[in-house]
Amino acid sequence: MQSFFLPSLIFTVLAALMPARAAFRESTQVVQLSYGQREAIVVFTADDAITRSRSLCDCTRVSHSGNRLTATVDVSDFARSVRKQIEATTADGTTTRLTMDIRVPQAIELSTRSLIWKVGSAAEEKLLQIRIPKGSPVQRIISADLSGDAFRYTTRTEHPGELYSVSVFPVSTQKRVLNRLIIRTDSAEARYAAAIIYLSVQP
Repeated sequence: MQSFFLPSLIFTVLAALMPARAAFRESTQVVQLSYGQREAIVVFTADDAITRSRSLCDCTRVSHSGNRLTATVDVSDFARSVRKQIEATTADGTTTRLTMDIRVPQAIELSTRSLIWKVGSAAEEKLLQIRIPKGSPVQRIISADLSGDAFRYTTRTEHPGELYSVSVFPVSTQKRVLNRLIIRTDSAEARYAAAIIYLSVQP
């Protein structure tokens, strides 16, 4: 005997397996900043009217009209790339978390942001290199300062305005320790004025 329920059952199963339609055409946007940029405006477009939106960060203001959401982000303090999110609800009741992948150009490029020695290992010298990319608001490195006394270091100008190096070694590796090496530049803008490298002896 033929079952009249089988086609509807198949349809129900297939519908359950189908991915849900995205409420927004893009839920993640990459935002490439330029040197000195202080504000970024990002627009998200939904397939339905937006009824509610809210920022998840104090640095972001959001507004919506129809199916367009506009996010205005204060990027004046951003020294490194970061992700910021906002939430929006559309007329069908779907709430979506939207992501802004904000790419911040580096005023100085560091070969590493941390130098690590193991407890009990040789107190060998390690090298940090600092490069100033073309177009950077930084013209030169002016100093390197240590936040403690557990390490020794020497600085060297390889190519003025382009490449610098810092040689670092621990006074001892017999116990755990953490210091910071602060690289200072000639930039008057706070986000470009300094960079921190962590120096540590770890188990």
